[in-house]
Amino acid sequence: MKHVHFKDATVQAALFETMILAAAADGQVDKKELEEIYRRVFERPEFHGIHADDLRQAIEHAAKRVAEAHSLEHIVPSIVDRLPEKAQRELAFGLAASVVVADGKVPPSEMSVLKHLQEMFDLEDDEVARLFETAQMHGKFPPTTGQ
Repeated sequence: MKHVHFKDATVQAALFETMILAAAADGQVDKKELEEIYRRVFERPEFHGIHADDLRQAIEHAAKRVAEAHSLEHIVPSIVDRLPEKAQRELAFGLAASVVVADGKVPPSEMSVLKHLQEMFDLEDDEVARLFETAQMHGKFPPTTGQ
């Protein structure tokens, strides 16, 4: 298997940043949220071929990018630009929702991030409800390729 390198321009980096943004919205990333990120990465074809070291680096890189952003307005437009397809944006929102519900608590700060992502990803309320329900049931999101 080839070694996967993450650059800011990749879809994978944007997906990681979205998950970290959701996890860190309440000021901390707890163990359950981190476990959910790992679980989602290993089940998604978009992350196929990622080794443990690459995954750790990708999470650290995403966390650094999110920490350097002074507000949602500084990072979300960059995420949106790297996710040009609707299916990618739906996946990103679903992954973020999965991370938010992972610890069984959904503080207003995390809901605010999801609402901001909904607006920036141009998702309708019914789409968000479907994705959030899938996240709550720990279900799998549809593939983003070939749509």
